[in-house]
Amino acid sequence: MTNTPADEWFARPLEDELQIWKFTNSYALLIGRANAEHGPGSCFHAKSGGTVWEAIMEETPWLDEQEVPGPFVPLRHSPGQFFPRMARPIIGDPLDKFSLVQARLPDCNNEQRYLRNAQTQLEALVADLAAICRVVEPSKATLEVYGHEIRNLLILAATEVEMHMAGIMVSNGNKEERKNTISYVKLAEPLRLRGYSARFKRYPEVAEIKPFAEWLSDKSTASLKWYDAYNAVKHDRECQFKRASLCNAFEAVAACAILLVAQFGEAGLSDDLERSLTVEGEPWLIKDCYVAPQQSATWTPTNHPDVL
Repeated sequence: MTNTPADEWFARPLEDELQIWKFTNSYALLIGRANAEHGPGSCFHAKSGGTVWEAIMEETPWLDEQEVPGPFVPLRHSPGQFFPRMARPIIGDPLDKFSLVQARLPDCNNEQRYLRNAQTQLEALVADLAAICRVVEPSKATLEVYGHEIRNLLILAATEVEMHMAGIMVSNGNKEERKNTISYVKLAEPLRLRGYSARFKRYPEVAEIKPFAEWLSDKSTASLKWYDAYNAVKHDRECQFKRASLCNAFEAVAACAILLVAQFGEAGLSDDLERSLTVEGEPWLIKDCYVAPQQSATWTPTNHPDVL
């Protein structure tokens, strides 16, 4: 058994709390508890020639019949570390109850101008969709109808998706001059886009929409049917006009909403947007959550390595 490398961070889930632990080569310390250095069960010191894990085994039953790290979950983020424009649940925030489905962007206050403009644009897209749906009632029988206004909406919504994705990549240090879906698909996993779904409250016959569910790296355009349709009708309306369908327009608008939530979490949708649609994502794993800064430290942005 070897020592844990210095300054690693772990979570220990309990029934009524989620503890944060700091592990070094010489000790393990429970964070956020007063006088933890001297309290029972909150600080463990490695004995001469031994490890911190061995000290925990000797003094508690926590690792009985379990392999290291037992109930401790290794965290991928140090306290205060976050990826720009990528919302995730935050462990240890004293102002918020922790939830694996409640994501936030730590520096959201610094992105207010971008966020408000993006919300306004999405509100305009939702309004355009509503105007179309006053003429064509959306149902299983009508989702394949197509027309000029639907084509225009599809193009506007898809280009807004491109804008969001390019912005996220640039914020994370990507310097590619020309970006396309080969670039954008790198965001699918960090943002967990495949697990997001959207519903339009006004249109009960429109099923739950998961616009990124089938996104594949080796078919980065073709596997997004609505995006592939956007490319087709943008460049060849004469022959591809039928692909400017109401279904594809719904998918593109839903993709915009999902990207707002994936970037900004619970702050992503304005009150007006929440009256029109809902966006839900899958629960995050504890290991992928952000950890609130400790003591007087501040949040520090770190580029996501997968999108460089």
